[in-house]
Amino acid sequence: MRILVTGVAKAGKSTVLRVLSEMNYTTVNASDLLINSGCVKWNNKYQSYDITDIDCAASVINSAILKCSWSCAIESVAYQLIDPSHIDLVIVVRRNPMELFEEYNKLRWPCVKMFNNMVSEVTGSHVSEVYSLFNNKVRQLIFTQNISELRDKVRRLVGGGLDETVDWLSNSDEEKLHSMLMYLERCISN
Repeated sequence: MRILVTGVAKAGKSTVLRVLSEMNYTTVNASDLLINSGCVKWNNKYQSYDITDIDCAASVINSAILKCSWSCAIESVAYQLIDPSHIDLVIVVRRNPMELFEEYNKLRWPCVKMFNNMVSEVTGSHVSEVYSLFNNKVRQLIFTQNISELRDKVRRLVGGGLDETVDWLSNSDEEKLHSMLMYLERCISN
């Protein structure tokens, strides 16, 4: 089985990848591949890498997937570059927006980077896009810092017994969420 692990930045993708490694999956971090490929460049303003050659990046990622034989998991936020026919299961890691906000603040990320990731997680826009590309191969996993619980969730998900959909707008403290988004909007304006 070839598994794609995706989600917004700091959602817990690398931790899920480590769990899959413990389950004897060969694991690949697409970001590491792209950084070493010459297909990306560092963007100081957003404190992240930008893809400079889409065809090169798609080739690097898809080649890595095809080199995996049995039981392979690849972590990537660049899910748009992946040929859906190469993937058997997509795990979209979701994380409580307030936890994400704390992580981003610790890292002192630029406001626009925080805002874009937070809006994507809160609205689930990235999830909708993943579903449109990979259809019935997509399962959602709500991240937990309890590693034992996370291991159990990943095992159940891979076995077909878990799909955790979430609506953060309905399931969160509305006042805190609103305040956080307003803070980010003001931050971007300054």
